Amino acid sequence: MLSGVNVEGALLSLGDGHARQGEGETRGVAVECAMNTVVIVDLLKDVVTPWRRMESDAHLISTGSARPLEDAFRISQLDLVQWLVRGYGFSELDAYQFATQAVESPSAIVCDTDYTCVAKLRKEWLPARETYRGLHAWLRETARTLRI
Repeated sequence: MLSGVNVEGALLSLGDGHARQGEGETRGVAVECAMNTVVIVDLLKDVVTPWRRMESDAHLISTGSARPLEDAFRISQLDLVQWLVRGYGFSELDAYQFATQAVESPSAIVCDTDYTCVAKLRKEWLPARETYRGLHAWLRETARTLRI
């Protein structure tokens, strides 16, 4: 997960494992589970990430958390468009059109003080490109070598 650090002296906190995080915690009951986890923390200086972004093997994922629900949805969609513009060289209008036609938009959390919406896009539909200085590939390889 990529998340901007916008406060001097910010701390890191890790929570419980969710097997379907980003795919639905719509009634306050998540699919919680035990997890064996490799946690790697790295700082990418001079990289702006206004909202939480994730990259899986299959998707680019932007999140937005706010109230009302419409604001959380708009934030996630706009952040994904901006990622396409800055990370993939799309023009703003092309990014809007492509995201509108290809985005998957599950509601992630609608039971908390802030709603969280997800905008995710299949990487197979994008030009091959490393984003965030190849961080995803590096994390994937590092985690593979650290697994017990």
